[in-house]
Formats: sequence, structure tokens, C-alpha cells
Amino acid sequence: MTTENTSDVAALPPLPCSAGDYVLATKYSDGDPQDHWVIGFFDGMTAPHYNPPRYNVVDSEGSQFRGNGFRRVRKISAERGAWMLKHARDIELSGRSVWHFARCRMSEPNS
Repeated sequence: MTTENTSDVAALPPLPCSAGDYVLATKYSDGDPQDHWVIGFFDGMTAPHYNPPRYNVVDSEGSQFRGNGFRRVRKISAERGAWMLKHARDIELSGRSVWHFARCRMSEPNS
């Protein structure tokens, strides 16, 4: 009888989204609006060995936004994505995390 040693195999973290999901992604987990953030399509995990892992996000043509991936991603609606892109300049100058704008009321973004 043989037993397989799996202690050297690290378990991969669960994926936060499915391939093709429309997402908001940030370079750093805190979502500082002055750091790289994008709205695009989830394309999987690029670096599971990092903590937190890095995730690939691509544009509509399948080109990656950032070769080293993003630390945080969240599925959003197309309506939310369009609203965030329309207000990108305001978001970048707001001093608030982009994650605030991913969940705030679109009619009252500063509440």
C-alpha cells in the first residue's frame, strides 16, 4: 500500500469570481483611488503563491490590464461599472476607497 504525501502541495485559495465575470479590481487591497484600479473581465489567478494572490483582469479584447495582476477583485453589475467609469475622475479625487463606490448608492455616492 502506498500513500501520497500531499503536505508539500499548498491548497489554492478559492477564486472570488468566475472567468468572464464583470469586475472591479484594485492593485492593492485597500482600494486607494490614486493606485491602479480597473473595471474589466475576470480571467483567473495569475500568482497563487502570493499572499494575497494576484488575479488577472482583461479588457473586452482579452488583453491584460496589469501583468502582475490585482490583489482584490469583486464582481459588479454592468450598471455599476458604467456609473463608476462615468464618475472615474470624481472617484480618483474623492479620497475614499474605490470599494466604497462599488457598494454605495449611485444616487448618493458620498453618503
